[in-house]
Parts: sequence; structure tokens; C-alpha cells
Amino acid sequence: MHPTEYSQFLKRWTEKFDPEQIWLKEAGSTAPTESAIRQDWQKNVPLSTPEFDRHARILRNQTQAGLIYRLLSGLDTFEDTVRVTTQMAESALDASLAHHRVILDSAFGAPSNPALTILGMGKLGGRELNLSSDIDIFCVFAEDGETSGPRVRDHGDYFTRLTQQLAKSLDALTVDGFVARVDQRLRPWGSAGQLAIPAVACEDYYEVHGREWERFALLKARPVAGDRDLGTNLLYSLKPFMYRKYLDFGVFESIRDLKSKIETEVRRNGRDQNVKVGRGGIREIEFIVQSMQLLRGGQIPTLQVTGFLEALSALVDESILTADDGRQLREDYLWLRHVEHVIQAENDQQTQELPADCGPLAAVLGFESADQFETVRRQVTDRVHEAFVSFMRVEQPVEPQQTQVSEAVRERLDALRENPTCERLEPIARARLVTLLDQLGPELTEYPIEVTERMLRFIGTCTRRSVYLSLLSENPATRQRMLDILNRSSWVTERLIEMPALLDELLTLDPSEAVLSREAIGQELSMRLQRVDPDDAERLTEVLVQFARGLAFRVAVFEVRGEIPLMQVSDQLTWIAEAVVTEVLHYAYREVAHKYGHPVCTESDQQDALGLAVLGYGKLGGLEMSYGSDLDLVFVHGIDADHLTDGETPIEGGVFVNRVVRRVIALIETNTRFGRLYDIDTRLRPSGRSGLMVIGLDALKKYLDESAWTWELQAFVRARPVAGDRRLSAMLKALRSDILQQSREPQVLLKDVVEMREKMRS
Repeated sequence: MHPTEYSQFLKRWTEKFDPEQIWLKEAGSTAPTESAIRQDWQKNVPLSTPEFDRHARILRNQTQAGLIYRLLSGLDTFEDTVRVTTQMAESALDASLAHHRVILDSAFGAPSNPALTILGMGKLGGRELNLSSDIDIFCVFAEDGETSGPRVRDHGDYFTRLTQQLAKSLDALTVDGFVARVDQRLRPWGSAGQLAIPAVACEDYYEVHGREWERFALLKARPVAGDRDLGTNLLYSLKPFMYRKYLDFGVFESIRDLKSKIETEVRRNGRDQNVKVGRGGIREIEFIVQSMQLLRGGQIPTLQVTGFLEALSALVDESILTADDGRQLREDYLWLRHVEHVIQAENDQQTQELPADCGPLAAVLGFESADQFETVRRQVTDRVHEAFVSFMRVEQPVEPQQTQVSEAVRERLDALRENPTCERLEPIARARLVTLLDQLGPELTEYPIEVTERMLRFIGTCTRRSVYLSLLSENPATRQRMLDILNRSSWVTERLIEMPALLDELLTLDPSEAVLSREAIGQELSMRLQRVDPDDAERLTEVLVQFARGLAFRVAVFEVRGEIPLMQVSDQLTWIAEAVVTEVLHYAYREVAHKYGHPVCTESDQQDALGLAVLGYGKLGGLEMSYGSDLDLVFVHGIDADHLTDGETPIEGGVFVNRVVRRVIALIETNTRFGRLYDIDTRLRPSGRSGLMVIGLDALKKYLDESAWTWELQAFVRARPVAGDRRLSAMLKALRSDILQQSREPQVLLKDVVEMREKMRS
């Protein structure tokens, strides 16, 4: 059967645009490359909107005609088909975004931060888009702000308009057809939510309101248009929501619920002949693979992929599925997807329903009759359904029942159950809370009542983050570990209440990793910051706070469990602070240098050439940091203070280093939604509050030699370079050594020390 005999879409297209089928048999017989598809779409960007929309539909229909011709002629593999469909959708989104951005910018001015990412969900995100399919997307912009005018709009309004216009250009049905059906219902809050939201709001949504089915939806999420770096960083921040660090048996509850809803829909609408959602269809194979990804992905990063076939291969490689099971699932999946594509090729419609007369479909698929096709289809769907049912038999381990609960504990648990806030929770969150409280009753009875109060304070912060309730409910060992820690440390309790995400740290505590080296801590922070936009100071400080608090929390847990000695505790906390100060100093220096150029450095290391070093005093300098310590810092420079910087807007070197230092302090003391890094005390600098915020090396030496009080020399004993220019740091170490070796008059020294002690006591 010739492709135009089966496909009515292809027949109509050739009659109108290629009656001799010259293009179809020549250019159309070879799958286009991704770069060629992208270039063809970018050519439309400068056109007027009516012309853009018309040419977009002409280009889409031509590409679709080639796809259907090659599919029905057996010229394309499954991989060829989904590569072209996916790339066409991505290119269309990018082109429509670029086209409408120019129009909006001319009306409202450019946004202060123009970054917008379009996340592809479902089969678009997995690079396996159907021949005729919706494209599921949602749009996220970098941060709130305003456009530059002439008619100023806030970012929410600007990016919502942009999203509306780009979608309209693709899914509006005109005389020329359509480009793609755009579905944005998978965005946060669904149809009730904004079409475009800032990244922070997106993160907050999934942390506070994210539901189990949304974990499945995000599995395939991928940046497909716009600012892909923004999308990549956002999805990285959402990984803890998608993938748990524990065996997440709650996945099965979610799958049963989703599957039950689909089966109800199938029965209600008579869709048992649907190759996607019917019995033994594509959806059941996808459920098996995606569930294994969610179940094991937190412990096995190789499973954290978006493509179905890629994920299936990873499951076999990790021996989670046998090679035979993996091969059979792959074959059945590809067969069903091929049937799906041929069904859609007939009329270029998004359908997975078998036709009433399967004769033509069977003929295209190579069967002698519809009955022969139906026999093979039944074999495939029976096999798939059997695999799905077998997979769903895996059950969560049953915990031994305990019944004894003290009256004091029971009263407090009942008070939380009856709290109006808890009664207003969504049903699934309410059910998880009740289950957890039932489990906790006997366990809390074994501890002082303060532990019950601490645990309930923590739960009170998590009632709208049901993922944490699920984590505790499904992991008895983690629950026990948490109760032990709450019993031993009020500091740990407060940190958990401030940042419930720290609960994940309890799942991966390995005593062999209790002590990290200074180098390992610095490398870990550098790696995390690689994913942060260099211009996003707000995100930088959030990542720094999460890093510092997360590591300090781990140290505290190891300490209360007796797995790390006190000396190592202070070392670890000090090294965390050093890593933070180092990264902030470099960030602030780059930020100021980008604006004003670089100063002339007289004393600096050739490799980093900062000409700035940070002296740590007190507990930081003495490697004696505790959990609540502030940072005693003195900033020293080795630059020519009077010489101008080399930028387009030059400033004096002294002004330059002063701005860097003030930026460092501002960043470290910034309050974020996760708290702040540290409080900074700079009063130990020469002349205290009345002194310069940053002092030159020679001036520091002169001050210590000629003007320093005895108590200042005492403080300098514990001072050491903790960040900054290496050559300058070496010179500061030498200066400290010289000061310590100077001869002193013992009686004068003793008198000064005694007087200082008396002042401190009074």
C-alpha cells in the first residue's frame, strides 16, 4: 500500500503542494538533521506575525509530510521519527519565542533580566515526541523585576504576555492548519496558575505543595527552548523533590492511584482499544520504568534521565531489571509506539484508538489480515499487563505493631490531629500525617516529653510539605535516628525547623565520611556554585547558606552520635567558613572588577592577582568555630591605593578594595529564605570602628609596630589568613611571625593583660 493510499493527510498535502511527489521522493525521503530543522525555523523569526504564523504552518506541514512518508515507507526508524518530531517542536518554540520577544521589547522595553526557560514535559522532555502530539510545557523566568519602558511592565506581566503569544502562534488553528497543540496544564497550580512564574516561586511550589503525580511529571522535564542554563539549574534544585535518598515505597501508592484513575476513564469512555492507556498499553510499560526511576533514582544517579529507552537501559545496566526483561519491554514498547504512530499518520490526529476497521492499519504494519494483527497485539498487551501486575505486587515492608502510648504523648498528638490547619490539608497529606502520628505514638513514649514537643514543632513546619511526612512514615530507621538526635541536641532541632530539607541529610550519614578535608569541602562548594548564574547574587547566597547549614548540620549529627571528636568538629566548622569566605571574596571581586576594571596590585599572586587577603581572628583564626560563631575578619590589601583601575569607569584602587570588602560583608550577612550565612565583626581591625574597613599591608605592619595596644597584639596571635591572595597571605604569615618574635618588657606586658582582664570583668 502506497503511503498516500493510507494517509489522508499525506494525500491532501501532496495534491496541494507536491502533486508529482518530486519533493517527497527526493528531499522528503531523508530525515533532516537537527541543525537543518533549526535553521529553517530561525528564518521565520524576522517576519511579521501573520507571515510568521503562515510560514510556520507551511514548514510544519511539509516536515510532517516527510515524516509520515518515511514512516509508512519504512525509511525511518523509531529513533529517526522521534528525533525529528522533537527537534521540530523545540525549533518552533525557540523561533516563536524569539519572534514575539522582539515585538514585546519594542512595546515595553527589555526586562531587567531577560532569562526565560521553557521546560518540556512528557514525551517532549524525553525526546520521544509522537508523530502527532501535544507539546507539554511550562515557562519559568529568572527573577522578578521590570521592563525598561517606554511602557513599563513587571516581569510577571511581560513573560505571561510572551508565553501567551508564543503559544498562540503555534496552536491557533488557521486555514493553513496548526504547528503544535500547546498544553501548559502541568505548570505549578495547573490551569489556575500563572503561565510564567519566577524560578524561586517554582522551587517553593514543589517544596511546599508538590504532589506525588507531579514527581512523575517532572521525571521527563528538560529545558527545550529559551535560556537552557536557567532551566538546567532549576531542575537541579528540584531533584530532591523528584528523587528521594531512600527506597521510596510510597511510589507504589501513587502508581496505584494513577492507574486506577486511568482504568476508570478507560471503562467510562470505552477506551479498552487504546494502545496507550488501555490494558497492557504503552502507559503500563512507562509506569514500570518511571516507578523504578523514582524508587531507586535517589541512590543511583544513572537512573536520573529523561528518555524512556535511556532509562530502561540504565535499569538493566544496574541489574534492577534482567537483560531478558529489559529486552522484552523494549521490543513491546517499540512495537506499540510504532502502531501508535501509524494510527496517527492516517489523519495527522492525536489518537491512540484502534480504528473500527483495522484492515488498512494491519496492511501497513505488514500483517496479512486484521485478525493476524489482533492476535499479535493481544500477545503483546497480555505480556505487558502481566509484567505490570507482577511489578505492582511489590509491597512496602510491614512494621511490627506497637500499642503502648503514654497519656502525655497522646494528648499532644491528638492536639495536632485536631488542629484546624491540619484538618484543612489535602486528603493525601492529611492521610500521611495521621499515619505518621500513629507510628510516632509508641516511639515517642520511650523519650522525654521534650522530644515529643520538638518533633511536633518540626511536623508543624512540614504539614504542607507532605514529602517529609512520607519520608518519616516510610523509613522507621530514619525516624528512630531523628528521635535520638532531637533528644540530644536543641541546636539540631532548630536547624531542622528552619530548613526541613536538612532531613535528607539524615538518610545518607556514613560514619566513614564524618570528617571531610579542607580541600574536599572547598571542592564541594565550588562544584555547587558552577550551577549558579554568575549574575544571580540572590541565588548565590541561597546556595551558600544551604551548603554551610547542610554541612554544619551533618557535623552536629555526627557529634551527638559520638562519631566525630570535638577537635574535628571545630576544624570542620572552621573549614566550612573558610570555603564560604573564599567563594564570596572571589565573587565580590569579579563583580566590582567587571564594573570598574582591575586595580594595580603591588603585592599579589600572579595566578589569582586579587591583591586582597582576609585575616581570620578569634575562633575562626584559632580553628575553634562552634555552631553559632560569628566571623571576626580583618581585610588587608596589597594594591596601589591611589592608582586608577583599568576599566571604562575607573576608580581609585583604595575605593575599589573598599567596595569589594563591603560587598563581601553584605553577601555574607544577607538574609535569605534559608537564613543567613554568618554575622561579621570587623572591630578588630586597626583603630577599630574608626579605622579603615580595609588596610594596606605596610600600614598594618606600621600600626602593629607603633600603635597597637597589647590586647590587639594578643588578638593578632590567633590571626591567620583564611582567604584571598596567596602571596599576600604568605606575607601576612611572615608579619605575624615577626610580631610574635619581638622582645617585650614582661612587667609592662603583665600589667596590660591584668588591666584588660579587669575591664572585661567589669
